[in-house]
Order: sequence, then C-alpha cells, then structure tokens
Amino acid sequence: MKIHLGRLIGDIFYYCFCVISIFSFILIMATPARGFVWDELKKLTDIRGEQSGPARFRRKLDEIGLSLEEIKPEILIRKRNRELVVLSENLVLATYPVGLGRNPMGIKLNGADEKTPEGQYYVCGKDDQYKYHLFLQINYPAPDDAKRGSIQQLLKPGQEKKILEAWNKNEPPPTDTSLGGPLGIHGFGAESNWTRDGSIAMHNIHLEEIFWILATGTPVAIVP
Repeated sequence: MKIHLGRLIGDIFYYCFCVISIFSFILIMATPARGFVWDELKKLTDIRGEQSGPARFRRKLDEIGLSLEEIKPEILIRKRNRELVVLSENLVLATYPVGLGRNPMGIKLNGADEKTPEGQYYVCGKDDQYKYHLFLQINYPAPDDAKRGSIQQLLKPGQEKKILEAWNKNEPPPTDTSLGGPLGIHGFGAESNWTRDGSIAMHNIHLEEIFWILATGTPVAIVP
C-alpha cells in the first residue's frame, strides 16, 4: 500500500510540474520577456552559427558603412602573419587569426609535407557537417601545383590534365594524388600551427562569420 501511495504522490508531482511548466512558458511568451526566451532558443538551435555568424559580420560592415549586398568578398591569407583578411575591392572588411600546417612556410610540394600551399585559389566547395566544424574547400591542387608535381614526377599519367580540367570547369580538383587534398579553411582553433594536411584553421566563432556569406568561386590568395 505504501508503494502505491508513493507512486501516486510521484505522479501527482510530475503532472503538476508539467502543467506549471507549460503554463509558465505560455505566460512568458505573452509578455515582453518572450524576446529574450526566443533569442535563447535560437542560440540553442544555431550550433553552426548560420544565423549569428552573418549577423556579426553585418555589424562589422555597418561600422564601415557597407551592406552585405554591396561587397565582393575575396580572401587573403598571409602565412607569416598567420592572418586571414576579408577584402572587397582592396578594402579590408575583417581580419582573423589563423593556424596553418605544422610545417607552414614554403611552397607545398606534396601531401605529406605538412605545409600550407601558396598561390591563387578559389572556394570550390562548402561542408557544414565537417569534422572540424565547417569547411571551405579550396581548389588545391591548382594547375601550378600540378605542374610542379609533374616536374618532380609525383603525378601519374593523366593526373595533371584532370587537375587542369577541374580548374577550367570551376570544379573541385582530384584529391587522390600524391599532392594531397582535400584542403581548405576549417574550424577548431587558431592558437597554433597544427593541421597535418596544411589546411587553414580558424576559431569556430570567426569561421561562422564568413562561411555562410562566401559563395563557391570566391577568390582565395595565399601568400608567404
């Protein structure tokens, strides 16, 4: 009898808690506090920064008197300074710290040298479910990388041609060659040079600001 009574009391408390919670939520949503609650709910569901990231970037643009619709974004990565710069027609829009490959300086010659490449690239793919938060793939290896690979006899017959064809078609290049790839800009921190493949790493909150506004085809220049 005591067991049944305990269960009954527990059920009563549970159902009362549910009713009070629902009533409190309805009451809050009928007051000015609903804005705060709604904002907090959006934060919980915006785990990839699809809403908050572009909003922060827009605030940066507001400070220099521009709108998102007016700009033509380009990316410049300065390896020596370990920084990523967002430009529009030579105007600096934003600057972020980055991490590079473990052996960052110098031209990337193969997939195992842990160097970050240098050259002219563009964003050729986007992945919002990447293992390192988000991923902006750049079209490495590009034709210049392929030419070096051919001179070093690192490429198999026909691979240089496939890389050139991908460049001309604005498609992701082959990533199964000894030159390495896929390579690009991803999250998980910019405190040090830590990537094994030579990718560029950013703090997640910074990457969210640019990931959602950059389109495939956005130019990416990587310089020493």
